[in-house]
Amino acid sequence: MLLLPLLCYAQTVRGHDQLRDRVNVTLPDGTLSICPLTENAVRIKFFKDDDVRVPELVFTSAARTPAFEVSESHSRLEVRLKKMVVVLDKHDGNLSFEDITGGVFLREKSGTRKLVPDSVMGEPCFMAEQSFESPADEYLFGLGQFQDGQFNLRNVVRRLTQVNSQIAIPFVYSSKGYGLLWYQYGLTDFNPADNIIPLKRQDQPFPQGDKSAEVTTTSGTQKLSQHQSLYQGEFSVPENGMYSMFLDLGDMDNRYLVVIDGTPCLDISNFWLPPTACARVHLAAGEHSIQVVCKSSNTPKVSWKHDEDLTTFRSPNAKLLDYVVFYGPSTDSVIATFRSLSGNAPMLPQWAYGFWQCRERYTSSTHLVQTVEEFRKRQIPMDVIVQDWQYWGKYGWGVMKFDETNYPNPAEFIKKIHDLHAHFSISVWENLDKKSDIGKEYVAKDLFIPGTPWVDMLNPKAREFHWNALNQNLFTYGVDSWWMDATEPENDALHGKMTYLGPGDFYRLTYPLFVSQAVYEGQRKTTSEKRVCILTRSAFLGQQRYGTINWSGDVGGTWDSYRRQIVAGLNYTITGLPYWTTDIGGFFRPGTSQYTDEGYRDLLTRWFQWGTFTPIFRVHGYQSETEPWNYGRTVEDCLRKMLGLRYRLLPYIYSEAWHITHNGSTMMRPMIMDFRRDTTAVNQSFEYMFGKSLLVAPITEPRVNTWSVYLPKSVAWYDFWTGNRFAGGQTVTVSAPMDRIPLLVKAGAIIPMCKFIQFAGQGSADTLEVRIFKGADGRFELYEDENDGYGYETGRFSVIAFKWNDTAHTLTIGEREGEFPGMLKTRTFHLVLVAPAHGAGVEVTGDVDRVVEYDGSETIVAFH
Repeated sequence: MLLLPLLCYAQTVRGHDQLRDRVNVTLPDGTLSICPLTENAVRIKFFKDDDVRVPELVFTSAARTPAFEVSESHSRLEVRLKKMVVVLDKHDGNLSFEDITGGVFLREKSGTRKLVPDSVMGEPCFMAEQSFESPADEYLFGLGQFQDGQFNLRNVVRRLTQVNSQIAIPFVYSSKGYGLLWYQYGLTDFNPADNIIPLKRQDQPFPQGDKSAEVTTTSGTQKLSQHQSLYQGEFSVPENGMYSMFLDLGDMDNRYLVVIDGTPCLDISNFWLPPTACARVHLAAGEHSIQVVCKSSNTPKVSWKHDEDLTTFRSPNAKLLDYVVFYGPSTDSVIATFRSLSGNAPMLPQWAYGFWQCRERYTSSTHLVQTVEEFRKRQIPMDVIVQDWQYWGKYGWGVMKFDETNYPNPAEFIKKIHDLHAHFSISVWENLDKKSDIGKEYVAKDLFIPGTPWVDMLNPKAREFHWNALNQNLFTYGVDSWWMDATEPENDALHGKMTYLGPGDFYRLTYPLFVSQAVYEGQRKTTSEKRVCILTRSAFLGQQRYGTINWSGDVGGTWDSYRRQIVAGLNYTITGLPYWTTDIGGFFRPGTSQYTDEGYRDLLTRWFQWGTFTPIFRVHGYQSETEPWNYGRTVEDCLRKMLGLRYRLLPYIYSEAWHITHNGSTMMRPMIMDFRRDTTAVNQSFEYMFGKSLLVAPITEPRVNTWSVYLPKSVAWYDFWTGNRFAGGQTVTVSAPMDRIPLLVKAGAIIPMCKFIQFAGQGSADTLEVRIFKGADGRFELYEDENDGYGYETGRFSVIAFKWNDTAHTLTIGEREGEFPGMLKTRTFHLVLVAPAHGAGVEVTGDVDRVVEYDGSETIVAFH
């Protein structure tokens, strides 16, 4: 240890200790620790007590401390890593972060580092807060999945809690090229709004015999039901400008309605809505009126925050101030570094990238098998059928056991599903009936969180026991995948409770991480023949290492809800958790009218088209028969076409999945990931890249047949459906009939496509169509393995590199690298140079440009 005095102003910085893995700086009010993690990531801790201990839940991978150099001048202390520099201002003790050329990409706001003593459930804690400067031209994305539709999070107010349809991930990525992970396990307020508006509940008269009253707004009359209450208030703001209005209802609700000066700024309805939401409004200086409608059982709070050039994190129940800065500047580099520390996302089985058929609910084993048989009979591709809740019947709520009345001989019916080349996923909950036979065993071992119905998954003994129960009662019969529902736990249930690790408020966001750990580690110990595949409703940092997929919860089947899911998904995947999906068509649907209503059929078709280009492709609905044939022949044909495309693209999708595992990549990519310097592209909240080559622009309005698409600068683009080529840096109008989603392909792309198939792995992949999109050099790596099991972890896989030289018009198919059991030794590639009406659309190209018989040796193909 080297103890060095520092020249400082007003004794703000008193000295520093350079240790092997950190630099500890002594400040008047605590210790600031600068901890290099990798050559482009550093962890910052500020604490009062040198003995502070917090369990490490996120950064579980063994990583060697990188080389770093410490230097100082009369005004600053520098900690220099290979790709970034941390600078301490000796005068005020604040930090800034620079690239290696000296350009500042992030700076703490002077005087905003706070640790205020407090307590929770009798245990000491701190309110931890830190603000960072945020230039006016900055864009921020991430924080997980939220339902208010906000895309760029600069100046947006967020409360990070885990509830149905909301997933809190305290991580943001900036257009300035950095990622910032706020390292807290409990509730966090992002850009907290502290200006509270006094609200008064109004006695709402309901006409005799009527169940609704009215609230008048500039956009029309709003209905108010007997189960809702109206609040009113007045407030004043100091100056003209943009403001964030933060609504906190205290509990789940079914209505957000906030009206300012007669104009709604937030108007969302659903059976379930998270307790908090944010609206962005422009206000003039002076007085304003506000109205709020919510459930009568809730008491709303509304606060406001004026836009400023700051980003602030505040956590009320912390042990220390703790955050991590990553510098890319590319998003891929930031996320890859995060995963190198927190665990790489393992490969899912190939069938998981096919279609998941789900509904609430299948009522028997016969119902499940017959549904798969009907898919096969109708030649509609699918890979997974899902059993929702209630299969436990007589055994009690949430018990992981088939009631034999409707599910006799589980091994037999699951084998029938397997014989039909499909896979079986089943819903599991952590709030099983304590009075059931299995529940009593949990109670006897004290495995529940006291005062709740939830198993204490923070307890390693509970995790082990829980897996053993799943294994004995479900997995042993052949279950392929887990649907871990309500893993928040529903809803924000750790607040005010005592867990195995301590007060639940310290660990309020982490429950889904422990649930996923239990299943992943349990199944990996049981067998290596099946890859773990977990669909779950909540998530936390690091959960990607456990083979998880998240979905957006019980959302509504409306156009507005559909649009908000696109935004929610993009802000979720940029946090480093790659696998995500939604209930295509919405969970809450318009009853039996959904099957014949043309408006809903339009919505379902467009949502299904978008779902084709999400990492996991899954339909679901409450009390709904979600099978494609229930919506009429026209809809069935449209959905069949998209299914055909999804399955033809499996070689592309599975190869992109390998890049997720091997290179820390992301499949569903907000435009900032590939076009950070094109601000028009960055602002596109309803466009994204699917893999590195496909630009997806979902239809988000009803009854349209053309659509405007912004094409990013620097490259040319092709319309997938027509082969027409466009220059980048412009908005184009493309044809979008009911059976087609706008889909553009980047020049230089190489897209492998298989034959039409009914399920993943059907037949042989001995013949692939390889489409080449001229206009730029390109490269694609075709990845293949055994499609399931963990042989790939020990090298049982192959990669074939395709390289397009646009100047020479040559395609080089590289020597195959690697091998695995069952690998094709020889195969045929049908090469197609895409042009108008040639190599376009979902159909197999008949007139190909070249045919290559490939035996694993390098092959160079010239096009003249």
